[in-house]
Amino acid sequence: MNKINIKNLSQEDLEQALKQLGLPAYSAKQIFIWLYKKHVSDFGQMTNLSLSSRQLLAEQFEIPSLAVHQKKISRDHTTKYQFVLNDGPAVESVLIPMGRWHTLCVSSQAGCALGCKFCLTGIKGFKRNLSVSEITEQLAAVQAENRDTPISHIVFMGMGEPFANYDNTLKAIDILTSEFGYQYSHRRITVSTAGLVPQIKRFIGESKANLAVSLNALYDDTRTALMPINARYPLEKLTAVLKDYHQKRKGWVTFEYVMIKDINDGIAHAIQLAKLLKEFPFKVNLIPFNEHWGTDYKRPDEEHIRAFQEYLVSHTIACMVRTTHGEEIEAACGQLGGIKIPQEDAQ
Repeated sequence: MNKINIKNLSQEDLEQALKQLGLPAYSAKQIFIWLYKKHVSDFGQMTNLSLSSRQLLAEQFEIPSLAVHQKKISRDHTTKYQFVLNDGPAVESVLIPMGRWHTLCVSSQAGCALGCKFCLTGIKGFKRNLSVSEITEQLAAVQAENRDTPISHIVFMGMGEPFANYDNTLKAIDILTSEFGYQYSHRRITVSTAGLVPQIKRFIGESKANLAVSLNALYDDTRTALMPINARYPLEKLTAVLKDYHQKRKGWVTFEYVMIKDINDGIAHAIQLAKLLKEFPFKVNLIPFNEHWGTDYKRPDEEHIRAFQEYLVSHTIACMVRTTHGEEIEAACGQLGGIKIPQEDAQ
């Protein structure tokens, strides 16, 4: 009999599974505490459950874990972790120290199918979606390696498009925010999307986590050339659903704007962005392109970056230039997927 991966289950899922086994639903809370607060890997250790319950759980379920395969550490102590999944694909997470905050950037897919031209992950192609446990275990594994450094924020900005793996992403967030799970505030979790409009509509009513949108261009032809998904969900559809998001959630959305030399870094683009942002309150992270071997795109000159930012600020738009972390270890935005697996380990 194939056992069920218990860490793929939300608390509600687990309650239903326990009922089917004749166990009380409230045991799901106890099990969650053992799994996500005490990090046990053996049902026999769950001592506030009866012996018969523990034996039944061990017969029906398995407790998975994800081990760090290798890591790289940059000069600023940004650390990139690689995990090799059971069926062979590798995924990466990045721990970014930012003063008293430590942010973990997690992956939601092995590779990515959207094919954004500036992103190494997209250039390398898509392998598969991550399971719920493969998402949450990135946090567990990285936190285990940094026991004295609590991870304060989690961002779904690693490999993959989170909304292309929507259900598993939302279940992972449920576990991360559960009172009996990792107990993160929704305000400390951000999901980044390239602009999958139907999933954004669902997200409005189904999650309290923060939303970030990878925008990168204000003209449909330019955005489609950079991000093919724009052909399906052009700017008009995307901005309409984001206005709806603001009206219903009363929250800010962060626009991520990767600046690429001679592509989208001119003042004309800043003018269009300012016009858009006057319609509703968003904030902008300008991300100077992080160069990598997968493309010939270049980082803009500093004067272009500053001029772009100054124009937006002069029009009372909340805007910052994101500091690059871990570029020399290919851990910066758009660079994930670059660590090679030694051949003997890939077999």
